[in-house]
Parts: sequence; C-alpha cells; structure tokens
Amino acid sequence: MSLRVRLRRSLPYAIAIIGGFLLAYLVVAFLIFPSGVIPRDIKVPSVTGLPFDDAVRRLAERGLQGVKGEQRFHEASPKGTVLEQSPAAGSRDVEGAQITLTVSGGQQTAKIPSVSGMQRADAERALEEAGFDLGGVIDRPSNTPAGQVIEANPRPGSEVTVPSAVTLIVSAGPTVVLIPNVVGQSVAQAKQLIENAGLLVSDIRTPEGELLSDVTATVVATAPGSGAQVAAGTKVSIQARIRQ
Repeated sequence: MSLRVRLRRSLPYAIAIIGGFLLAYLVVAFLIFPSGVIPRDIKVPSVTGLPFDDAVRRLAERGLQGVKGEQRFHEASPKGTVLEQSPAAGSRDVEGAQITLTVSGGQQTAKIPSVSGMQRADAERALEEAGFDLGGVIDRPSNTPAGQVIEANPRPGSEVTVPSAVTLIVSAGPTVVLIPNVVGQSVAQAKQLIENAGLLVSDIRTPEGELLSDVTATVVATAPGSGAQVAAGTKVSIQARIRQ
C-alpha cells in the first residue's frame, strides 16, 4: 500500500481527533472560564457627584477604567467632583472599557467692574461681558443726571462667583421737595420730619455755632429755611437752643 493511500485513509481519524480537542477546549473555555474567552458584559455604575478618585475606585471595582475628561467650572460642585460620565450610568460595556469623567473645576470668580457714572445700558453691557447677570435696577432720586448709575450691589471691585447677579442703583434725577417748617419743634421731632421729607440732617448747632447733641432742644431755624424748594437728599442744618 502506497504512502498516499495510507495518508488518505488516516485523514478522517486525524480530523476527528483534532475536532475532539477543539470541542473540548471550547466547552471548557465557555462553560468553566467564560471571562478568559470573551469580555464580561458590565453594567456601568453611576459615579456623578463623587470625588474623582472615589469614582475611579468604584469603576475599578466593576472592572471598568475611569479616565479624566473635560474640566468645567461649576457654581455648586466642589473642585474635583464628577459632573458627567460617558458612557452614561445604566448602560452596558465590556470589562476594561474606559469611562470618561467630566470633572468640576470649582467655582469661577471675577471682580465686579466699575460701572458708577455709566449710563444704564452701558453698565448692563459691561456686567454681561464680565460674566455677571443683571439682578435688578432700582431708581433713586439723585442730583446725578437721570439714567446714570449711582452704585452697584455688590460693590464694584468685589470678587464674587460667576455667574452672580448684580443690582444697579440708577439715578431718577433730582426730586424737588419743600423744607418743612420745624421751628418750635424739639430737635428729635424736627429731625424725623426732615428725614420723612426725603432730606438729610447735616448737623445740629446752637445759633452761636456750637455743636449740639441735646435732642430735647428747641429748633429756632434751619438752613435752607422752611418752605425752600430743594432736591431730595439735600442736607439740612438745624439751629436749636436748649430749653430753660
């Protein structure tokens, strides 16, 4: 019998033996050691809100790899906190897959620009360009031209988180009021009437020019005098004598 004939007759036996080995290997691989053949299918846990290192540890416990992605300023989340994850929590991925974590850079701060003396529209634009929101506008009588910013709250130069709201106090222009007649009243009564009229008391003195602190003293004159037309917020000086 020739060698070729013998090889041809033994070929089916060789195929059967090799096939048996392959079948046994696949049975052992898939039934006993499945992770050694195909990666495990893993449900991605939620790690948002955790510090980055804790998030990486939790992912590693599930067989996943946490990697740092974009860093983003956030007004409420401390620096290093995970803001987002990709793939999302609840999705499924293979063992060893990378989960990209977007991390908070903490709160961004900026100084409030100086807007006093600006027209309202210009001040709003300056605040917006600096990253701030307009919290509101309060009109207040003032000798400053109407529409001009008198002040801001928080004050310009203050360093605050961005975004934050800034309130503008804008001049409504001067409001004319009359100096009330307080002659004969006590200093305490006169001061209250003057302030109720939208005016300010600058000082209280005797007719001789000495400063006076006795609120029971009797008012003898004011400067400007009673009945005078002045802008709201004008300072009024009181002259008074101590009652005998």
